[in-house]
Amino acid sequence: MSTPLKSAVKGFALRDNEKILKVVRHAPPVIFPHVFICFLILILDFFLMYYLFLQGWWGVVLFGGVVAVVAFYVLRTVFLFRANRFVVTNRRIVDVEQVGVFEKFINEFSFAKVVEAKATVKGVWPTIFHYGDLHLSLRDDLGAYELYKIPAPLELQNMLNGLIEQAAPKVAAGANPVAMIMAEVRLLNRNDKEEIIRQIEVELAEDDVRGKSE
Repeated sequence: MSTPLKSAVKGFALRDNEKILKVVRHAPPVIFPHVFICFLILILDFFLMYYLFLQGWWGVVLFGGVVAVVAFYVLRTVFLFRANRFVVTNRRIVDVEQVGVFEKFINEFSFAKVVEAKATVKGVWPTIFHYGDLHLSLRDDLGAYELYKIPAPLELQNMLNGLIEQAAPKVAAGANPVAMIMAEVRLLNRNDKEEIIRQIEVELAEDDVRGKSE
């Protein structure tokens, strides 16, 4: 495993026989406007340095304060850019979301829980710089899980859909309906399985009532 991939696993542990296939971060154009604005502020600050120094101590404090704030903002932006990452392993998808210096969320999905990955590239800048959004349709959720402004989303879409297809349950040709249904049931969580049992019991009770009426 290469060094970049090792650094990407900080915050969660790899499982047995699990290896990292790809690490994705936001596209660099996402943070470029922030860094560029900070650069312009620094230029203006240094342009006014002579004037500010002539104003006395408060001018010096203002000059130094602007430099300190800009430096902190740039470092924070770079830190969040590096910390936020989307990790694809041979067994699951892990989304590490660093919302602050001391606040982090980790969401993970096994490939068996993902129905489809769909990429969207929309707009002039995303088309030019090859970045866009990725939508993951999950079996247990009504909505899609979305990742915004990631590089080469179409390539990632193809990669994920291949892994999702490999993880999908294989049903032999000519298998009976019960086997096909059970293959899907195994992907559900315990609460969903219990709900299915309850609904089947209701169906059986209704069948008994219909049978007696006939």
